[in-house]
Amino acid sequence: MRPRNKYEKRVAELNATLSQDIAMSNVLWVKEACKGWDMSHFCYFTIHAYIAEFEVSRLYRVYKFTDRSTDHFFFVEIMRRFTDGENKLYFGKQRTMGSYYDCFLYDSPMELRSTHKNYAYNDITMLFDLSIAAQTETEGARIACVQNDPNELARIICNNPVAETMYKQNNPMFTHLLHRTYLKETCRAYTIAKRHGFVFNSETIPLWLDMVYAIIVCKKDWHNPVYIAAKDLRATHDRFIRMMVRKQQENRLTREYNKVQRELDRNKTINEQYVKRRKRFYNMVLTDGLISCRVLEDVQAFREEGEAMQHCVFKCRYFEKPYSLILSARINGERIETIEVDLTNYQIKQCYGKHDLFTIHHQRIVDLINAQMCTIKAYNTRKVVHTKHKIAV
Repeated sequence: MRPRNKYEKRVAELNATLSQDIAMSNVLWVKEACKGWDMSHFCYFTIHAYIAEFEVSRLYRVYKFTDRSTDHFFFVEIMRRFTDGENKLYFGKQRTMGSYYDCFLYDSPMELRSTHKNYAYNDITMLFDLSIAAQTETEGARIACVQNDPNELARIICNNPVAETMYKQNNPMFTHLLHRTYLKETCRAYTIAKRHGFVFNSETIPLWLDMVYAIIVCKKDWHNPVYIAAKDLRATHDRFIRMMVRKQQENRLTREYNKVQRELDRNKTINEQYVKRRKRFYNMVLTDGLISCRVLEDVQAFREEGEAMQHCVFKCRYFEKPYSLILSARINGERIETIEVDLTNYQIKQCYGKHDLFTIHHQRIVDLINAQMCTIKAYNTRKVVHTKHKIAV
């Protein structure tokens, strides 16, 4: 639902400046309050803040998972209520099922939502009445609300013992498995490659995953250690990526691939969702005087970057990754390398030039991004000044 008048546009501008973070003081209080609650599913709590002339009520959903004797909490912001004393506007995540008023798509952006009741006479605004009792807390330190979608974690961990082991061991491979298809085959290929001595690190994991994806799509033997534990990873990666593209051009996958292209041209929703997630970075320029790094602004920019650099940033749909920031490093307008930054831990996932090769400027680009990581974090987690936090009834 798009803003229709100046009032709604004004609120939408203020809403875009809010990050989905939560004060540590509220986290500690909610954890303490949840000890006496039946957390078989989830519960709600609300934080009141003040921005400009509006009072903002921010509704969070908290999940509690128990692993042996340890409790794990996940916080998801699902709705915001802006009020100036007379009018009220609601921004929230997209609902996944129309007949249920509390089923949300966590990766969807915060957009202006209608308050119409469904056929069961349930209104999404009723969720504010289900929150935990009120209290007043100072702002304190802030943390990211959700690093991993609880539903996505459950999908990966509960259905695959290999992924569950990675999660418990804090294996860096696990973070790359999120939002991946062919999970079962990928985890099995991982165990085979590791058994045959393949070394997994921050540089090889992204290339290896894209290579295995191409092998599976091409219907090659993904059990074969000659492929998945190759000595020359980059050459094998390029070989199967080319094979995947050629196969898409020769058979049914070509029509599906072109259908995706036409869908992206025709349906602006995918592009709009990406723009809303990344528009806060549009004014960000990371430079050391020679090299300048900017965020890719839309899906068309991903297509141009992938075609110019001859890598898979567009083919593998990196624009759909909610926690990856894709930057383009250039010198005098000429593309040098493409960088992927993980917004959950603010680390560089991968940084490659044309044909997924390092350039002579690679180390300088990496040093520039690491030195300016605080700037990326500041753009991603903009704080609201003069805020008061309390939990409403």
